[in-house]
Amino acid sequence: MTRYAALISYDGSAFHGFQRQRGLPTVQEALEDALSLLNKGMVRVTGAGRTDRGVHALGQVVSFDMFWPHGPDALRKALEANLPSSIGVFEVVPVDEGFDARKSALWRKYAYFIWKGDCRLPHLDEHLWRNGKPWDMQKARAFLSMIKGHHDFSAFCRKADLPDNAWRTIIDAKLENIVHMIKVTIIGRSFLTNMVRIIIGTMDEVAAGRRSLPEVELLLKSGSREEAGPTVPANALFLWEVKYDPSPWTKGGYPLCWDWI
Repeated sequence: MTRYAALISYDGSAFHGFQRQRGLPTVQEALEDALSLLNKGMVRVTGAGRTDRGVHALGQVVSFDMFWPHGPDALRKALEANLPSSIGVFEVVPVDEGFDARKSALWRKYAYFIWKGDCRLPHLDEHLWRNGKPWDMQKARAFLSMIKGHHDFSAFCRKADLPDNAWRTIIDAKLENIVHMIKVTIIGRSFLTNMVRIIIGTMDEVAAGRRSLPEVELLLKSGSREEAGPTVPANALFLWEVKYDPSPWTKGGYPLCWDWI
């Protein structure tokens, strides 16, 4: 029995999230079904992040144990061949038995894409949030600066899933604006349910002038979900990267083409 780590991507529009749910298609179920077939016995998969329904991934990481005598590259090819076309596998590597895709992660990076143009992009429209409202970019960046650090993010969590301890650490948050496209990236050690999408929804209200920065400061101290902004659509959110030290990837991991996006 060998423990493996796999670097995968998926189009989340085909799934009801990452985590297995009875009677619903999920990424975890698709992975476990394919690996169990190859293993000729049940394989359980641990994911680095439990993405919600409709959320995508370019850099999801999973770990699992199985018997496989043919080498990791052959396993990668066999796994991808038995998965739906909405899931891709970049690399599969053997790792130490103590490696856990979730617990061993140092941080997770999410990216959210916003389209500000008047026209429609038919090739990318399903993976963008179309938002034509005028934004004050200075206020948007000031908002992202405010959420950095260790805060109580109770106001930025789906109410039904609020844990006893909602304190989380945002390591970095930034906004890149290229013509009509805005990419927001947020790096944190862990996240609450819907946290990134509520952050983006609150940033939208600040940048559009419907909410002040002092209000955000209060939200980070004692806010409730009702006081924060809306939960923006899932289709524009990507689990972008998961960081480990040392990195398990032997081929460099993340494709260089990601630097273009």
